[in-house]
Amino acid sequence: MSRFKSMISLVMFIAILLFISACNMMPSEESTSNSAAEEETDQQELGTLDPENPTSVTFYSYSLSYPTMKPGMEKLISDFNSTVGKEKGVIVEGVPDPSFQQNKADIAAGKQVDIVQHVFSSLDASRLTLGFKAYEDVFPQDELEEHFVGISENALELGKIDGKMYGLAFTFSTPIVFINGDLFEQAGLDPNDPPTTWEEIKEYSLQIKNTTGKDGFGLPPANGWTTDGILFSNGANILSEDRSEAVFATKETFEALSVWKDIYQNGGHAIGTRTDMTEQFMAGELGMYITSTALHSGFINASKAGGWELYGVGLPQFGDQPSVPVNSGSVLAVRPDTPEKNAAVWEFIKYVTGDEGYTTITSEIGYLPLRTGLADDPAYLKDFVDANPLYRINLEQLERIRPATIWPGNHATESTTIFTDAIVKSITTDADVEETMTEAENAINHLLQ
Repeated sequence: MSRFKSMISLVMFIAILLFISACNMMPSEESTSNSAAEEETDQQELGTLDPENPTSVTFYSYSLSYPTMKPGMEKLISDFNSTVGKEKGVIVEGVPDPSFQQNKADIAAGKQVDIVQHVFSSLDASRLTLGFKAYEDVFPQDELEEHFVGISENALELGKIDGKMYGLAFTFSTPIVFINGDLFEQAGLDPNDPPTTWEEIKEYSLQIKNTTGKDGFGLPPANGWTTDGILFSNGANILSEDRSEAVFATKETFEALSVWKDIYQNGGHAIGTRTDMTEQFMAGELGMYITSTALHSGFINASKAGGWELYGVGLPQFGDQPSVPVNSGSVLAVRPDTPEKNAAVWEFIKYVTGDEGYTTITSEIGYLPLRTGLADDPAYLKDFVDANPLYRINLEQLERIRPATIWPGNHATESTTIFTDAIVKSITTDADVEETMTEAENAINHLLQ
């Protein structure tokens, strides 16, 4: 038992650090000496690479900082260096960047930072202050079009700002309702017939609580990304189309949050932080938990050790409206400074977002293959996905995904904080939802004026 508890604690610590980094960490918006406004040169020009004199590229990655992800990311880099990199003349150096501060510090110090594994929500802030470049301004259009064939069209939209791609989707997931099959069966429920609406989530959570004494459902109000999908699923928007104004204080938002609030406060919902709920689910003490498939491997190990079976289903919907999932994860943001660096960076990006790269990302790290055809290709991921069917849920949700909110760069941190605080207050207290969210919208729009 002590060994099991130790394993749970270790996996939990890693998983929560991952989530803090991947979903909530925001870079400071202080300007650096390398702003996006500085003159860009050598645009769309790929220099000549020389295998005899390889070009070095730095790749700052938060995945290199966490034991559950580090081996897979190291394999990705090593495989590139020993194959395409060796042939073309490129050497990639991985730099661990757990809190996104190392790349900022090195940019401020004048060091060359070529590629960064960057979260979605703060991409605009980094574009404005750290000199990240649009792909269209660095790589030839014909090269981009050729490489993007086979990547989900929806995924290609995720890192775009003002019509340009400032990040190519890299490590990526959609929200999944993970299910403890044992608790379902104890409560007289069938884990093969899971809840698909929020009304059913409420019903099932109460039945689990009343029958087993365990909490039936968990979704932390300060979850960092799933909330966007909940609001979108009920027809709400968060920002205007041009991202100049917050527009979430609508009846669709109030209705969606009221449903969630009712579930949260009805006695069947777990109460606590993301850390608390993740730990509770892994210990077999929580019936359903919405989170990213990045925790899939940890949940599988915990279920095997605890003697229960893991099931899952996609993001619940409101009534007969199909749910609209959003994305977690990261993009590859770039800032090469010479034609040779352009070419070297492009070779690495093509590899890690190609067939071999996404096979490693999915099978070794746990994220969704954005080249969806690989899931049915026996040469790549078919055997893995067949053995881990929850990935099929992710692939299905990718067909109707909507980008998670990228807050306007100049006020990204403040806007995110105001929005998140209002969600937490609306769900966890007796505060009036409409009043709370309207106040938050007004506060954000005051910043954006």
